[in-house]
Amino acid sequence: MRIAIDYVKKYKENFSTKFNVFEKILYFLIVLPSLFLLVNNYPYLLIFSILIVAFLGLIFFLYKKEVASYHKGILGVLIIIYTYFIISYFFSNQSISNFLSYGFLKYDGNYFFCYILFFILAVPFFDYKEVSKVYFKLIFIVFSAFSIFGIFEYISGYSSFMIERDAYVGKIFKALNFAHNATGSVYAVVSVFALIFFLRERNKHTKLYYLFVLLICLTGLFLTKSRGSYLGFVIGSLFVVWINYRSFKKFIKTLLGIIILTLPLIFFTGVYKRIIQIFDFSDVNILRRLEFWDKAWYMFSRSPMFGIGYGRFNDIYQRDLNRLIGYPGVISFYMDPNYYFNASHAHNSYLQFLTETGILGLALLIIFWSLCFIIIFRAYLNTRDEFSKKVFLSGVGSIVTLFALSLTENYFSATTVMICISMVVSISIGLYWQENKLNDIKSKHKLR
Repeated sequence: MRIAIDYVKKYKENFSTKFNVFEKILYFLIVLPSLFLLVNNYPYLLIFSILIVAFLGLIFFLYKKEVASYHKGILGVLIIIYTYFIISYFFSNQSISNFLSYGFLKYDGNYFFCYILFFILAVPFFDYKEVSKVYFKLIFIVFSAFSIFGIFEYISGYSSFMIERDAYVGKIFKALNFAHNATGSVYAVVSVFALIFFLRERNKHTKLYYLFVLLICLTGLFLTKSRGSYLGFVIGSLFVVWINYRSFKKFIKTLLGIIILTLPLIFFTGVYKRIIQIFDFSDVNILRRLEFWDKAWYMFSRSPMFGIGYGRFNDIYQRDLNRLIGYPGVISFYMDPNYYFNASHAHNSYLQFLTETGILGLALLIIFWSLCFIIIFRAYLNTRDEFSKKVFLSGVGSIVTLFALSLTENYFSATTVMICISMVVSISIGLYWQENKLNDIKSKHKLR
């Protein structure tokens, strides 16, 4: 009898060990896309990682047939947005073959790819808290490692693997991304994460670690020379510092501390020159943005409610009004069968979506993000768990940073930064649902 009991205990221990190993592998696969946010020169790595997560989500959805309840509202809005954008696409005389092409999904239609994680991570086939721990641990390591390598290259000039020399700006840090703005935007978001973890950490040794991560990621951000990313980080940081303390005295004190810490980095990296250029309206890049904004606003004025057609901004040359079919000033679409799949856009998310999808399209998008913000902010206020507070503040902080970043680029549908934000926002919503579900179970047990 004793031998049988010992065998059962041993079997349970072995099963528990194997299950823990499986769990760790599963959690790593779920956050796998965070490994490839700085390597969009090799896009198939990120695509492959997203497909793995999608496959896991689909398998578990077919098995459990469950979606986290707090996701349902935002997924409903997202489905409406997808449907509206698809209708807008076909109404403007674009083909189904283009819609399914790699060129369209990479450039004009990357919105559909960027938001897919909201559907996948709504399926509760994992522990949201444990996954968020793995996510932040991995993302801090990856971004710190890339920064360290970039700093070494920048100082030594020994290689140019991640550093590129621009004729106008000088040396810029791109990591393994196609553009320095893509790298800068995601570094702005991750630097806000690091700031949150540093501010809220109570353990002195761990706090020093997060300070190191913050400084090293800020150095990477500064070296990208992306002024829009600086703006995004500043606005995101102001928001999270205020929400964290909600005390004017502590807010000012913390800001002064951050400024003192970052001033040496600003001068070391030469960022002060780029900051000064923000206010130089004779700057070539600023003038080009003003031209794009003028074109976008003009097109929006031709079809304010529904736009000229999703994915059509870079198909139309300047103010070619004759090619808009309908009632200009009320509703009109760009109908010519010429299509250009490239990185050209309005350099402003709000103008981009106003131009292509009108007031209705932008309103739907803002409603979606507002719902996400409200859910996560409520979670931040209600939770008592310290780690959960870090996650929730990272979620709302990333949304505020995104809205600021989107003033200078079309980041609402930029793959690199959107995959990062989609993950943290969706995981935050799932974590809030999970905490409330556990609290309900505890309450029922107490009543019994």
